[in-house]
Amino acid sequence: MRSQYKILHTTYRTKWDYVEKRILNESVWMEENGHSIIIAAPTDTPLFLKAKAHGFKVYGIDFKRLSAIKDYKFLKRIFYNEKPDIINTHGTRDSKLALLAAKKAEVPLRILSRHNDKPVRNSFFNRKIYKKYCHYIFTTSDDTTKYIKKKFKLKDMQIFSISNGIIEPDNLIQKNEARILLAQELDLDINTQFIGFVGKQIGNKDISTLFEAFRNIKNSLDSYHVAIIGDIKNEYKNYLKKLATNLQISNQIHFLGFKENIWPYYRAIDCKILPEKNVQNRSNESVPLNILEAMICKCPVIGSKNTSLVDVIDHEKTGLLYEPSNSSDLSDKILKTVQNINDTNERIQNAFDFAKNNHTIASMGRDINRIYRLHQVKLERHHFKAGDIS
Repeated sequence: MRSQYKILHTTYRTKWDYVEKRILNESVWMEENGHSIIIAAPTDTPLFLKAKAHGFKVYGIDFKRLSAIKDYKFLKRIFYNEKPDIINTHGTRDSKLALLAAKKAEVPLRILSRHNDKPVRNSFFNRKIYKKYCHYIFTTSDDTTKYIKKKFKLKDMQIFSISNGIIEPDNLIQKNEARILLAQELDLDINTQFIGFVGKQIGNKDISTLFEAFRNIKNSLDSYHVAIIGDIKNEYKNYLKKLATNLQISNQIHFLGFKENIWPYYRAIDCKILPEKNVQNRSNESVPLNILEAMICKCPVIGSKNTSLVDVIDHEKTGLLYEPSNSSDLSDKILKTVQNINDTNERIQNAFDFAKNNHTIASMGRDINRIYRLHQVKLERHHFKAGDIS
């Protein structure tokens, strides 16, 4: 059985965000494991330039609405000339064109990767894309898989949950050293300890519940401060600053903003909290990558119940879950984490093992390779039966 393939990725996106990073990281891992890679993306975008600098073969396609016919014809030429074994599309606009062109060119394996948790219409054209043009759909969470599977009435072997693979840093700073460096960065006493949020983006998280929970227990945690690390809109930041003042905890709340290298900050805090808002219908949520990154860094985690976090936080085993918007419950979970060290250390190790075995770039790559080979087995069986009939 073949173990090496020519894989072509497409995306219409022009940013340098988690989707583009996944495409590049996955491609590098696949190349290191014997596959050859081609990437089709808008010209001179970060992904295009980084892929080209790495040495991947690249094609510049803008995937704009006004150039759809031209792009479709160009894609067909690429497929006929390159003869890829696999195409993997990563966005709405490129999927519509590339999967159709790949079907016409009889590319053996066609994959649609869905990275977001936005609703999708059950339209005639979308049914074509999800049920006819692609062989498999990849999502980043079980919630999204269930949502798409139900929406388009897909079979189990048509759709798979494959979360983004974490690339672990080569060396992690010692926790106490990281804590001291954070205290020095904030011009605080070097014995200061921290809980809080660490991630690239804060978004619309329920940070107000975290603040209220901290206010409830600050007298029991007199050496602790709250660090909020991640990009945050000014309007929401101003609201949180005003709330901290009203709760009389403003001197213990610190907004550090976006950090390119967030790994030391996971190591610096004694508890990573992801306070999601209550979700009435968990039908289409992605698992936040920052929870898995915290687990890899052996940072204890707390998250909200009734959210996609339950896919990765096994309560009392890999972390703790609290009732959404319930500051008293969150206070209790914070105290359990920072005061019951033996139980916390056991959860830390369980969480590390879980993330290491299931959510690194290597585990992601192995899962994808299994699906590639599964499809090859199906093709070989089909050809064998066709040969018998003839």
